Amino acid sequence: MKKIVLFISCYIITSLCITAEGRTREREPYKLKREITVRWGAVNDILYSNTNWFDYYYWTPLERYNGGKYYYDDKIYTQAISLSYTQELKRWLALSVNAVYSGISQNKRSTETNQISDKYRKYHFSIYPAVRFTYFNRPVIRLYSAVGLGLGITDEKWSNDYQSYNRETNLGGQITFFGVSVGKNLFALWETGVGDTGYFLIIGGGYRF
Repeated sequence: MKKIVLFISCYIITSLCITAEGRTREREPYKLKREITVRWGAVNDILYSNTNWFDYYYWTPLERYNGGKYYYDDKIYTQAISLSYTQELKRWLALSVNAVYSGISQNKRSTETNQISDKYRKYHFSIYPAVRFTYFNRPVIRLYSAVGLGLGITDEKWSNDYQSYNRETNLGGQITFFGVSVGKNLFALWETGVGDTGYFLIIGGGYRF
């Protein structure tokens, strides 16, 4: 009988300790996190809208003759590659610094020899701060939106024509309509948005600490 009473007493005490510990954990303040994130996003061709090398309908006869001596390879895109550092200010609010690179290239070839006669390159780089709003924050799953605005620089040139070099400074940034990250410390993410980081399809991953 004494053993039964002792067993019941130990069970009750253990249950009370576990309950108390759980309540203590629930009352612990939320620990603000930091993140390092890498993203890859699909680039909208609107960034390179002026990369149509010529308008055939407005050529002179001589320009059409010279243009027939060359053809162009398909455009090659790097898409948007970005690196971000994020610091939470509150459980639902965070600030980040984002650096984004994207590029496009295309070769010009001779129709007679198929050799490359010139190379076209265009690079876009932007850096911008962003504000993130997290409306569902759990240890493994987070849902959020974000908006950022900063500075962008675009370089455009032909390798053999130094007069064609062009540099433009413009606004850079990103609007993230919806984002989800899955994972506690190491996490994967998927986002949909518009801007330098990508158009409608952005994937990536990072480390939270």
